[in-house]
Amino acid sequence: MYALAIILDCRSTLVTSAECYSLSWMQDFAKGRPETARQVTLIVWRATCSVATGAILALSIGCASPGPPLPPSLKLPALATGLTAQRVGDQVVLHWTTPSRTTDKLLIKGSVSAEICRQVGVSTPPGKAARCSVVGRVDVTPGASEAEDTLPEALRSGPVSVLEYRVQLLNSMGRTAGPSAAVFAAAGPAPEMVEALQGRDAKAGVVLAWQPAAGTAEAVELERTTLTAPAKAAAPSNNGLPGETKEPTEARFKAGGTQDPGGTVDRTAQIGYTYRYTAQRVETAKAGGQTLELRSTPSSVVTVAVKDEFPPEPPAGLVTVPGFAGEGEKQAPTIDLSWEPDMEPRLAGYRVYRREADGAWARLGDGLVRVAAYRDLNVVAGTRYTYRVTAVSDAGLESGPSLEVTETAAAP
Repeated sequence: MYALAIILDCRSTLVTSAECYSLSWMQDFAKGRPETARQVTLIVWRATCSVATGAILALSIGCASPGPPLPPSLKLPALATGLTAQRVGDQVVLHWTTPSRTTDKLLIKGSVSAEICRQVGVSTPPGKAARCSVVGRVDVTPGASEAEDTLPEALRSGPVSVLEYRVQLLNSMGRTAGPSAAVFAAAGPAPEMVEALQGRDAKAGVVLAWQPAAGTAEAVELERTTLTAPAKAAAPSNNGLPGETKEPTEARFKAGGTQDPGGTVDRTAQIGYTYRYTAQRVETAKAGGQTLELRSTPSSVVTVAVKDEFPPEPPAGLVTVPGFAGEGEKQAPTIDLSWEPDMEPRLAGYRVYRREADGAWARLGDGLVRVAAYRDLNVVAGTRYTYRVTAVSDAGLESGPSLEVTETAAAP
């Protein structure tokens, strides 16, 4: 009777075949010795319950919150970012950044290609990605990327209209996560190329000239690239090589606006530098709700080395005043000179010259005068002197003379 009270069933999946055999034996044993069988049955029941409870707990821990299964990665490159489009001559030049990871945040493995999508007009509704009309395809690597789309004749003529561009990246299996955000460029005729660009260094900077285009209101934009710069003083390295100069830098500036001026002066050019210049005509227009820019094909290249070969301007405003130095009987006549300071950046100083009557010019002092003033202590009372002043650059180049001024030394 006690054996029949055991709540475990041999059909349970948590009870092994050996345990079922033991339970069957206890049922037979209970028929002969009921009290002993009850005690043995209770011990076996408690042990079996402990084993079953432990098994259930282990299964619960091992299968906690499994969550939904994840789909396999398609290894799709993430979308291209930073896309720009610029119309230059007969082409549209595109730049963007190719990502290094997939849409699953994994590093891209294998080849990646970029398809250039072009659409005439703006997507409707705006911002909605249209079907990609592929006009070109290039192989790319993560980082800065670019491509060029040469426009057909139909898009290089007629009125200015808008072109919408997108870029979509494909993995080695030809699959893509979709096109990038849209950017816009202009269709229509591009401005004429700047012809006969020339350049030379001058005291005011680099003088640039080209053949003007008659009857045009397009601005001309010049691009300057620094090719070489003066060597900077630097401590010698272990291998004895001189210090390196900075990487080439670029600058842009425009000339004209209402008409083509045919030339300009780059007043920011510095002595000791070598520059490379190109020029483009730039036109802006509106189409499809967008303000668009059209650029000509870049001009030929001109290179200009800016040399320190131009002396300063002659000093201006020279005046003289007679006077005395010392006190009482020790007073001696003097002539004081002053002039307008020369504000040129590479001025080293001045030189003062004097002559008597029609005699030869003689330089006063051995060194340079650092300020725009000088006192002549070596004069004789009642004698007439004529003065002039020059300016000297850091390179030792001397300007022409200032206007001459005549003064008579005063008597005590």
